[in-house]
Amino acid sequence: MTDGTRGTQIAALEAQRNELRTRADGALDGERRAAIARIVMVAMFGVMSNFGGESTRAMMMIGAAYSLFSITTLLIVRRRTATIAGSMWKPLVVTLVDFVFVTTMAIIDTRTSGFSPGQHAIASAILISFSIARMTMWHVIASVALAMASYVIVTTQAADAETQTTIFICGGYFVIGVMTGLSQRAVVRMFASLRQRDNLTRFMPQQVADRIIAAGHGALAPVEREVTVLFSDIRGFTSLSEGLSPREVLHMLDDYFGRMSHVVKGHDGVVGKFLGDGLLAFWGVPDRLDDHAARAVRAARDMRRVLAELNAHRATSGLAPLEVGIGIHTGNVAAGMLGQVQAEYTVIGDAVNVASRVEGLTKEHGVDLLISETTWSQLPEPRRGEKLASAEIRGRKAPIVLYTLPPD
Repeated sequence: MTDGTRGTQIAALEAQRNELRTRADGALDGERRAAIARIVMVAMFGVMSNFGGESTRAMMMIGAAYSLFSITTLLIVRRRTATIAGSMWKPLVVTLVDFVFVTTMAIIDTRTSGFSPGQHAIASAILISFSIARMTMWHVIASVALAMASYVIVTTQAADAETQTTIFICGGYFVIGVMTGLSQRAVVRMFASLRQRDNLTRFMPQQVADRIIAAGHGALAPVEREVTVLFSDIRGFTSLSEGLSPREVLHMLDDYFGRMSHVVKGHDGVVGKFLGDGLLAFWGVPDRLDDHAARAVRAARDMRRVLAELNAHRATSGLAPLEVGIGIHTGNVAAGMLGQVQAEYTVIGDAVNVASRVEGLTKEHGVDLLISETTWSQLPEPRRGEKLASAEIRGRKAPIVLYTLPPD
């Protein structure tokens, strides 16, 4: 097995586990809502029994025990954190206890001539609905099976079991189960999709994230591809931040990075990472873009415009303007998800290093934007810029030709 294949399989397994964690979180949230609904159901049937004057000592004891169970369950699920294993089997235990209580109460009703098949059918249907937010379809199947068994047991005990009515009620449970199961699957998929989309849109445009989700986990598998990399850096950041408090520095960087990330994503680029006061962005992965070089250069021009707007805003508050350097280079990289706890999609390779070196040369040449020849050659005609210099790049034998664009 090659390292690339193994890495893809590990990434797929990690993605699957993340999806299970997401579903476990959603199931726990659903269990909290079900716990509240259970208390409301207990209160409703308690009020009905008291108004009907049909309560017996046994019914009151069973009702009190179920009320205590409902309150305890609510307190437990409010304080627990979700686990994959717990979300699989614990709801089954709660479901079994629910149906034991409901069935026991109905059997007691049959002995006091207060049994109502319709009331019992509604109670069981409510319990089936609790499984809509649980982990798997097995929870729905278990609820439907218990509801059917409970109805048959109770009506048999009451000598009120009519074949046609029993088939109708059990068929109704089955229909409710089908609808609940379909709704459960839709809720689980929607919840997982929203969670995945939120994670991906941290560093890539929403339209790209949507295409990645539609394509499946394989879209983020490691690849080697030609891309265009952009590095930007705030000049004089150390001296600029010396007179500021840590909170003011963070506010300044948050404002700056927020604006620049919006520009990158607006041109279908990916924000790779923030490096102190620096920004790494790239085009061409995970989406394959034939015009990745042109998009990167257009983004750089927009970054200039947005920086001018930011500096105009800072001037109104008496703050010093920000100056940045931007370097762009096109070349081959390895791209993929990196990290398991805090995963990020990133690029690694010589092209990344060259882009960083090109950005570092902007101050030496007195410009805010430098473009390598490999990027320049892929720009559409007419090219609005000029050849600036040939520079030696550390780690490369041949010099690299640099171009710049005049201010807009």
